[in-house]
Amino acid sequence: MRSRLFEAWWRRPWLAGWLVCSTILVPILSFRRQSEWTGCYAPAAKRIIAGLDLPGAEGWVYPPFFAVPVLPIVWLPTAVGRLAWCMLLVGAVILAVRWLWNALMLDEPFRMAVKRPLRFVVFVLLLGSTSVGHALVPLSYQSHDPIVLALIAGGAWFGAAAFRPLSDRLDPVREWSAGICFGLAASCKVMPVLFLPVMVAERRWRACWSMLLTGAMAALLFDACAWLLTGRVHLLKWLQLAAGGSDLMASGGGRWGAWNPLNQSGTGILTRLMVPTPTELGLGHECMILAVDDQWRRIVLLGWILVIVGTLTWVAFRTALGSMARQKRGGASTAIHSVAMAGATACAALLIAPHSSNYHFAPLCLAAAAMAAWLITRGLDATLVTCLVVMILIEAVPGRDLIGGRMADLKLAYGSVGLCALAAFIGALRIMSLASRPVDDDAVGRGGSDLSR
Repeated sequence: MRSRLFEAWWRRPWLAGWLVCSTILVPILSFRRQSEWTGCYAPAAKRIIAGLDLPGAEGWVYPPFFAVPVLPIVWLPTAVGRLAWCMLLVGAVILAVRWLWNALMLDEPFRMAVKRPLRFVVFVLLLGSTSVGHALVPLSYQSHDPIVLALIAGGAWFGAAAFRPLSDRLDPVREWSAGICFGLAASCKVMPVLFLPVMVAERRWRACWSMLLTGAMAALLFDACAWLLTGRVHLLKWLQLAAGGSDLMASGGGRWGAWNPLNQSGTGILTRLMVPTPTELGLGHECMILAVDDQWRRIVLLGWILVIVGTLTWVAFRTALGSMARQKRGGASTAIHSVAMAGATACAALLIAPHSSNYHFAPLCLAAAAMAAWLITRGLDATLVTCLVVMILIEAVPGRDLIGGRMADLKLAYGSVGLCALAAFIGALRIMSLASRPVDDDAVGRGGSDLSR
């Protein structure tokens, strides 16, 4: 009996991992009563059930469709609801890791490399040291960002699997599935809409159309159901709310203003470096580097946004593998390229958003995984090593907001988490460039030879 039970668990490692992680993490995570669940998601869902409007900018900034995974849980008692929500979030992280792993395993050199213990350990250590902290922070806040992470990872996996057919054209079913995942991610949180212009640059038209249709259907069907059940619609008022906070150059709004150190978006960090540090924060330290007036500050922030988005779309256009004939992309790493594209786009969304809290950065693991996978299969690259070292050092230095104190405030004020996103963004763009170049098998073997000893 024991041997059969062990064999059943061994055949389902991801299910076993979810059960083990849930057993350990869920009681710890649900202990925190002041969280996004009790402060934002559950109250908003209860207002929807009662036929009331969603809270304003201080209480709800997400598309109304995001209430869908919340509504089945909000009926439960508060303590039980927190447990169920935390189980869902832990499951989303496990699912994201599984989809990320499945995508990378489509790359034959990676599949061969991880069979060697040393390379597998190096990959796990690189991924863990750069990404675990970014995954634990949203879990500790009971934030919904792991759900967004899982959807983005699912889009990366389907995008990688679309290259498997023995033809020049991408597999239509998997391309549609990738667009659905990205569309659902944008329906839960606005900034993943950046995947749409990136896929346009890559000429992945099926994924573009499925993303657009998914977003539209999610919004309209939710409002139709809400109107039938409660007599109230929510999309129009949310669009008005979103329009009021859509100025990317304003850097935040409400509780996520530029001088909230938890705002780790690129626009928020740059703003803090250009305006005097408010004395009421009690930092006892001036973070401003150069005083810039309002007009020029908006120009600087606009330039930042254009550089990030322009660089991303240009690299996506130049490295688009889906538009190449199968013979021309022979030897290129389509799987690692797909993961890197998802990581670079997620990082770009965080860097240009009006506000990106420090618990929004879990998708950095996609860029980190692409870099680590490249290093253990194709050899060292100075840009990738530098980016990973920066991410590891920032994560290793004490001072995250989980600890608190002046060190944490200073690190966040100068944008330590945002700097991690910038390093991951640069590394992911480098991977997109490298992975789109055909590489012969002998070169791959020589590139990783130092890790095989």
